Amino acid sequence: MFKLACPSCGAEVTFRSATSAIAVCEYCRSTLLREADAVRDVGKMAVALEDYSPIRITTSGMYAGKAFGVVGRIQLRYEAGFWNEWYLLFDDGTPGWLSDASGQFAITVDSGLADDAPPFGQIVPGGAYTWDGQTYTASDLRTARCTGGEGELPFRVGAGWEAKVADYRQAHRFLTLDYSDGPKPRRYAGKAVQLADLKCQLLRDVDDINRSAGHLKGKAEALACPGCGTSISWRPAMATHLHCPACGTETDASIGIVEVMEAARKVEQVHTTLALGDAATIDGGAWTLIGLMKCRETGEADEWVEYLLFSEKAGFLWLVESSAGWDKVKVLDSWPESVSASAVSLDGSAFTRMLAYGAEVTYVAGAFNWRVKVGDSVAITDYRGSRGTLSSERSPAEITWSLVQRVPASTVDGWFGKGGKLAAGAAPAVVARVSGAGERDALRPLAGVFSVLMLIINVPLAFMGGFYSWMLIVMALGILWLPVFTGAFKDD
Repeated sequence: MFKLACPSCGAEVTFRSATSAIAVCEYCRSTLLREADAVRDVGKMAVALEDYSPIRITTSGMYAGKAFGVVGRIQLRYEAGFWNEWYLLFDDGTPGWLSDASGQFAITVDSGLADDAPPFGQIVPGGAYTWDGQTYTASDLRTARCTGGEGELPFRVGAGWEAKVADYRQAHRFLTLDYSDGPKPRRYAGKAVQLADLKCQLLRDVDDINRSAGHLKGKAEALACPGCGTSISWRPAMATHLHCPACGTETDASIGIVEVMEAARKVEQVHTTLALGDAATIDGGAWTLIGLMKCRETGEADEWVEYLLFSEKAGFLWLVESSAGWDKVKVLDSWPESVSASAVSLDGSAFTRMLAYGAEVTYVAGAFNWRVKVGDSVAITDYRGSRGTLSSERSPAEITWSLVQRVPASTVDGWFGKGGKLAAGAAPAVVARVSGAGERDALRPLAGVFSVLMLIINVPLAFMGGFYSWMLIVMALGILWLPVFTGAFKDD
């Protein structure tokens, strides 16, 4: 441990490890480069935006049987949002990183240069990379820039420093290829974690977070839309991309000021069963509806509404409303162990592939923890099993997996205290999410199986029965395949 005086303000700055090359003075924000037993001021580091992360410098915990402490942080911003990378020092002196992105966490440690890694420009979501006997799937590709930092860091970062990273997953395993220093990346390997599993100490509590989150100049909890003046309620630093429900203006409030990202546009008046600001009690926890978006199946008329809920203790949760009912959707921290063309396996449970379709956003309002806008599209594949539906969403930059579970309308009614309105079977605001081409695709295997059985049984008889027997077989096949080609199939 080294304690040196900041050359700019004289404050004492601590370097806890020989691996720490940089420290940010907490008093004057000078970035200090350690050189032997002295430090040199190499510029100012921007203040990291205080978000809803429970982690802070001095937080400690256990990982893989070793104790660690949080000694530094950098904040990385990309076109659709930002995340934190917390720098760790273990008791044996080795360093590590704790990635913190909208309540999803992963710990990784440096495993050296990845000589076998593909070029960054050739990586696509879903691509495979094999290391240490495991085949990982590319989950996320980002080119981000450092916008703030604090504490000790192992390398020099500052304004304009850019990170090129590709994240890979396999079940609970997590791997990052970091191309920031050149075409040959460093490999960081570890696993996705829950803070409870790390036995963390000195986390920020809810009151600490509420007092500090988003408290930069220009922040407010009730924002007047720059386009029309309508008040937008939001949670500073937790949900930073805002959409005015009145005029459609999109703003970004993640940099301490409000920046207009898309000017006002004509928006339709959309009625939804739940409204922005609605409060719910789910599994004993308090949740608030902070954002909603209306989606439709690509090339079809089928529509549904997705509601984003936030809890200060539990993070984010989605509710999806369609004419088929209500679904609770939780983005997974741990991915399926295996994925094939027809099935996936998650925690030992099998899920069978049922539907594949495209979805696009047609309306958006409220606050989100990443940049979402009208016209965004993803490719969705659904797999069904005894625990519900596993759903993968793929965009050009990432893949996510979610567990979807059907919830009775009466349960949702109770969560939001609607006094029986939902349970009474009020007319849904949208038509089914999974229908149209998706249902026809689901019918094709069944129609094929019954067609084969029909032919095996009836063709020998037709040779004896003549022309009319063949006509009956053709008519029966036509009736069997009619729903597939016309979309006449309906939900039970």
